[in-house]
Amino acid sequence: MPILLIFLLLVIIKTNIDSLIKSLRNENKVADLKKELVEEGKKNQFLKEKLLYVKTDQFVEREAREKLGLTKKGEYFVIAPTSTPLNQEKIVIDTKPNWRKWLDLFF
Repeated sequence: MPILLIFLLLVIIKTNIDSLIKSLRNENKVADLKKELVEEGKKNQFLKEKLLYVKTDQFVEREAREKLGLTKKGEYFVIAPTSTPLNQEKIVIDTKPNWRKWLDLFF
């Protein structure tokens, strides 16, 4: 009879410990999810502000000027020539056969 009571007591203790561990894990998950929710809220706020800016005429005009070359009346669109490098070295092509290149490399 006492062995049965000890066994029953051990089962109850193990069940309570398992329940406690599960509860602690769930609390950690809840804390992580709360942090993630705050981060997503910040991201959402940033995207809302960006959307408001994208809808403005200022943004549309700037994008049209930069990407499409829009000019207003009396303005001129100028394309500057690209610069070329000052040192234009000639490329030398070695016409020696490969066996000769290897021979020169090692000897």
